[in-house]
Amino acid sequence: MAIDRGIKRKEFIPFYQPIINSMTGSIVGCESLIRWCKANGEIISPANFIDIAEQNKQIYEITDVLISHVTNDIAKLNNISDDFFVSINVVPRQLQNQTFATKLLNTLSANKVSNHRISIEVTERTPFTDLSSAKAVMQRLVDNHIGIKLDDAGTGFGGFSYFQELPIRTLKIDKMFIDTIGTSDVKANILNAIISFGKKAKLTMIAEGVETQEQVNYLKTQGIFLIQGFFYAKPMPFSDLEKYIDNNMKGIGI
Repeated sequence: MAIDRGIKRKEFIPFYQPIINSMTGSIVGCESLIRWCKANGEIISPANFIDIAEQNKQIYEITDVLISHVTNDIAKLNNISDDFFVSINVVPRQLQNQTFATKLLNTLSANKVSNHRISIEVTERTPFTDLSSAKAVMQRLVDNHIGIKLDDAGTGFGGFSYFQELPIRTLKIDKMFIDTIGTSDVKANILNAIISFGKKAKLTMIAEGVETQEQVNYLKTQGIFLIQGFFYAKPMPFSDLEKYIDNNMKGIGI
C-alpha cells in the first residue's frame, strides 16, 4: 500500500549518475537510478523497495513514472554531446512485452526526445522466461536506435549466452569485480575473464562502482575507459546534473 501511495503522490524520481570517459574527462551519459523521495524529505534507496515492487508487479508503474521523468529531463538538457544517453533499468519480464516498447517509443515521441538518447539496462540477476519474445522486443528497440546494455554482468542467470541470443552490445562490469582490483581476491580473475570476453566479442564495456584512482588506472591498462562510480560522481538529482554537465563542458574546453 505504501508503494501505491508513493506512486500516486509522484514520490518516485530519478537520480542520475554520470558515466565518464577517463581518457577525455568528458561526460558521455548517465544511468538513471530510482529514489523514493517522501514528502517529509526522507529519501529511500531502491534496495529497500525494488524487490517488493517487483514481487507485487508495481515495478511496471514505477518504470513508467521513471521513463516519463527521464524523457522530460533530457528534453531540458543543454550542452550535451550528440551521443549523450541516459540509461533506464528494466526487469527482464518487461522486455518480453511489446507493450513496453510501444509505450517507451510513444513517450519519447511525445517529449520530442531522440530515441538514441535513451538506453535500456537489463539485469541478469533475474532470468528471462521467454527469450524469443525478449529478442523480438529488444530488436525492435535497437532498430529504433535504443541501445541495450547488460547490467550486473557475470552475477546472475544468463551468463554470456545472452550476447549470443539477444541484441545486446554493451556490457556493464559489476562493482563486485571492480572491487577486486589491487587485491588477491579470486574474483580478480573473473574480472579479467569478463574483460577478455568483452574484447573478443567487440562489446562496449562500462565499469560500475569505480571509487579509486588505482581502479581507473588499471581499467585504462585494460582498455576500459567508460567509468561510472563515486570516483567521478555520486547519483544526483536532475538540478545537480545540469550543473555537473555545465561544469564538465567548461572543464574540457567546450
